[in-house]
Amino acid sequence: MVRFINCFEVPVGRDEEFMELWGEVNAYMQGKPGYVGHRLHRALSDDARYRYVNYVEWAGVEHWRAAHDDGFRERVGRPGWEHFTTTPALFEIVHAAGTISDVGEVGDQSQSTAFEVAPSGASRA
Repeated sequence: MVRFINCFEVPVGRDEEFMELWGEVNAYMQGKPGYVGHRLHRALSDDARYRYVNYVEWAGVEHWRAAHDDGFRERVGRPGWEHFTTTPALFEIVHAAGTISDVGEVGDQSQSTAFEVAPSGASRA
């Protein structure tokens, strides 16, 4: 298993636009062989460089590579993406401790392709 982590620079006030574009790509990738699951994280502070971080687990590097096909490239080439800088990389776990919960604070959206964005700076605790 590999972990794909992509950090996004999303200007304050562009959350809804980002979520719409990201949601299209995410829905597409969920249907690809080897996709295990994902978590999209949003920074608690609007002044964070990377306001959104996407964490995705893939069955293997070969699945991740195959998923980044023409359909993927078409979606990330759509107008609007030029406003959001990304820093992606594949990772392996080199140290782990404790238990990480499967349940997020936004509820179970494991099968959802609709996303709701809380206002920037809103309490997320």
